[in-house]
Amino acid sequence: MKKQIFGVFLIIALNLSVSAQDIHWLNLEQAEAEMKKHPDKPLFIDFYTSWCGWCKKMDASTFKEAEVVQHINDNYIPVKFDAESREEVKFRGKTYKYVRPQQGGRGVNSFAYFSLRGKLSYPAYAVISHDGRLERLLLGYMPKAQLLENLL
Repeated sequence: MKKQIFGVFLIIALNLSVSAQDIHWLNLEQAEAEMKKHPDKPLFIDFYTSWCGWCKKMDASTFKEAEVVQHINDNYIPVKFDAESREEVKFRGKTYKYVRPQQGGRGVNSFAYFSLRGKLSYPAYAVISHDGRLERLLLGYMPKAQLLENLL
């Protein structure tokens, strides 16, 4: 009986330590509410697509690294945004819609297009100040050291 109880506590402790190793990703609506609570923190937006292999690699590796998790959670309001989302989104009083491609190819949500200044390469990361100014634009897969170097 004692072994079973100990096993349950061990599983709970392991689950808590794993969840502590995750970036607390928000959607745009949640981020806007957080901006009111933490006006000193800029946004860190991870622009991804469902088909992007390098985006998945970032999620499975770099974004799981303890130093990256702590740095992003401590210094930014982290947002994950599907750059090809067909949903209309509102952010900072503006409405952004999905834009269909004129000839073949893939469409893009206009929030991603404007935030990335038209540089639609994934994965992409934008650091945006509280007043909406683009502070940094980072493109491509980055291992831990490279990402942290670009964010410091």
